[in-house]
Amino acid sequence: MKKILLPVDGSPGCQQALAIAEDIAKKFDSTIIVFYVFDLYRIPNELEYAGYIEKMYDTDSKKEFLEKTVKYFQERGVKAESKLIKGDPPSDIIDEADKGEYDLVIMCSRGMSPGKRFLLGSVTSKVVHHVKTPILVIK
Repeated sequence: MKKILLPVDGSPGCQQALAIAEDIAKKFDSTIIVFYVFDLYRIPNELEYAGYIEKMYDTDSKKEFLEKTVKYFQERGVKAESKLIKGDPPSDIIDEADKGEYDLVIMCSRGMSPGKRFLLGSVTSKVVHHVKTPILVIK
């Protein structure tokens, strides 16, 4: 297991996935690719704050988050790199996993309510159902 894909979205609930990815990477001397996909297709609703669009396309904050995450791993002796793209998160995660010759995908599940999950679906759920690479989902 030499190459691990770790899709991230910056949510605090997914921090546990970092520790598990670190543990696995240390055991197998793996490289972690921290992967962030800008969601270009999400349309904000009226309940979201006025600065949403500007923040959504703020690549500097996304790059800073990725740099901090890579540094987190490197400070713990884990090889890590980052990759940032714009697109549709589920599709691009699946494409990256399939084309990037990864041995494992590690993702978090934010635990949406059943109603919201049914109506909206989730990135993790879509990836789990379509990715060919082995996947570990952290709740």
